[in-house]
Amino acid sequence: MDYEPDEIIYQRVLTGDRQQLALLVDRYYPLLLAFLIRITGQIQLSEDMVQETFVRLLKYKGIAPAAFRPWVYRIALNLVRDYFRSALLWREIQLEPIKEQQEAKWRVEDDVENSINQESLTRKAVFLLQHLPLPQREVIILRFYHDLSLEEIADVTGVPLGTVKSRLYRGLQLARKILEREEVKLDEKG
Repeated sequence: MDYEPDEIIYQRVLTGDRQQLALLVDRYYPLLLAFLIRITGQIQLSEDMVQETFVRLLKYKGIAPAAFRPWVYRIALNLVRDYFRSALLWREIQLEPIKEQQEAKWRVEDDVENSINQESLTRKAVFLLQHLPLPQREVIILRFYHDLSLEEIADVTGVPLGTVKSRLYRGLQLARKILEREEVKLDEKG
């Protein structure tokens, strides 16, 4: 069976074929859930936001997007931004730490050694992401976890390409500083 582009499938949804939404849910639910968990650090909230994203796809009455993938990420990201604004957390957000069972959902355990290395990397990545400002966190997650191009990220976030590049650069620099600071703390304890 040929792989149909998302844009064609969504066009059918817009013309009333609600059954076609199941195809998009199959393709995008896990991707959007992982994206939102990485942004919010909260599984239940992220699941609710993914569901709301698909509800909005069904309710949408405009013209189908030329590029579905960045558009659906933008819808999800706007839900996150609205949530943070409404919760008065936009400037100083304190994310609850992700529990070990939640982290386990994100990694594949091939063997014990790989599992230990992966857990360490996952914890570092989660720690770093939670300590980055939201605009930089968004760009880094979209680029490195969801493999969006810089142009697609600009489309998703609604900022110019130069701003995306700047946020990516500054986010990576800040992540490096945070990681170095934490390693120094560990060295001092040991």
